[in-house]
Amino acid sequence: MRNNQKIPEFSGGCFWDQDYTKLNFDTGRRYIITRVISRGSSQDQKELFRFYGADTIKEEVVKIRYLNAKILNYISKLFDIPPENFRCYGNEGIF
Repeated sequence: MRNNQKIPEFSGGCFWDQDYTKLNFDTGRRYIITRVISRGSSQDQKELFRFYGADTIKEEVVKIRYLNAKILNYISKLFDIPPENFRCYGNEGIF
């Protein structure tokens, strides 16, 4: 996390099952990115890009183990990365 950067504010649907105040936004960034991309609103995704930036998100999304086919297709097109370059390719539909 960058110095003096405001912690992102995501809607309740992203992290409904845990204490949001205990998330580590540095070491847990892949987990946080996965949850927001999979469960967040368009506003949540804007907040995600504000906080982490496109380069960090792009670096992390290719390492995610499971995304459903719709989200994988969306992220693939968003970052212009072929779906087969994602770790989750072939494992869609589990998250």
